Amino acid sequence: MSMFRRLGALTALACALAGCAQKPAPASDPVVAKEQSAVAVLKTKYPNVITGVDVKGNTLIVYVEPNAMYSMDEDSEAAMKAEALQRWKKAWTSAHPHQHGVLRMVVNDYFGRELFKSSTTV
Repeated sequence: MSMFRRLGALTALACALAGCAQKPAPASDPVVAKEQSAVAVLKTKYPNVITGVDVKGNTLIVYVEPNAMYSMDEDSEAAMKAEALQRWKKAWTSAHPHQHGVLRMVVNDYFGRELFKSSTTV
């Protein structure tokens, strides 16, 4: 067997084994997708401040550009945070009817450092 055939055979075998070792991509959870969509509006409403949102269980993580957030006047910053928490509460209660619990909202900078947190009960 020539060196190129051996190399080709080894490559094919490695590709086959790698394919078996990979885990299938997780199916998208429609409840999380619905919640994510409901709070994603915040990025549009505050485009220079909010850079992303992420839903994880009962926690909404809002990623912000800290300089832009601190450039807002205090009332506007407080209103933005209150709106984010209210949207999260509405999205969660809509996706989880008749359930109760404590919902958290965390505001992080783009490095993942926590800048603010709040919670509400439903």
